[in-house]
Amino acid sequence: MSIEALHAAAWPPSRADRTRPVNEDSCAADPSGPAAEWTYGDAAIGFVMSGWFEYASEDQTTLAAPGSIILGNAGEAFSVRHIDTLGNRRLVVTFKRDLLEEVANEAGVSARFDAIALPPSQAATRMFAYIRALSKRGSEDIRYQLAHAALTAQQPRPHENISARDRSRVQRAVGHIEANFEDACSLQALADVAGLSRFHFVRMFGAVVGQTPNQYLINTRMRAASDRLMTTRTPIAQIAFEVGFNDISHFYSCFRDAFGCTPRQWRLRG
Repeated sequence: MSIEALHAAAWPPSRADRTRPVNEDSCAADPSGPAAEWTYGDAAIGFVMSGWFEYASEDQTTLAAPGSIILGNAGEAFSVRHIDTLGNRRLVVTFKRDLLEEVANEAGVSARFDAIALPPSQAATRMFAYIRALSKRGSEDIRYQLAHAALTAQQPRPHENISARDRSRVQRAVGHIEANFEDACSLQALADVAGLSRFHFVRMFGAVVGQTPNQYLINTRMRAASDRLMTTRTPIAQIAFEVGFNDISHFYSCFRDAFGCTPRQWRLRG
């Protein structure tokens, strides 16, 4: 099967998959080939678990990184161009128009997504939590909260022009965080991985990813913690230490900021 055929088979959820509240999709990559193009059938919200790619609609283009949220409106054409050979993995939720209209009416906003993507951020981390909770429980309340968070999200600032070399350096640092988030991941260590001075690294990281290295590290830890709280009975303090927090009060504070509840409350929801 050609790379293009793999793309076409893998990106939009199949009709059979749409019976599930959340789909886990993967996509092969051929950065030397043309961008792959599709049209959304239903509106969709996706969380990028791994992979980097240029994601474009008719009037917007953005760089999707691990931890990003990608958004698509029903009937909207979009394209994907990978920037490396690793492909990507995403969690995807689709929405019927009537639910989006109900949420939009309550919130006083348009029933269409203004942005095509949200960078890794606290808002994206909270939406990840809704998606993971939806995959376990299939609750319409959670689906409503996810739709509300996406429809009311602020339009992100456009990325400044970054060289392919600097982007690749930041990618190495992001990969290091994703693989070693339970460790200290100091600013100096990450700058060394990227091969940049600390000052230049912080500026490049923010320009490419959309947040500081420390914010990205904390949000990565929060995603791991929310998953473990939902899928294991490991004590909360142990989970905090396992995902990289040495101070339990700091863990609780970060968790409340990210998810709007305590770790115990989150676990009870699961």
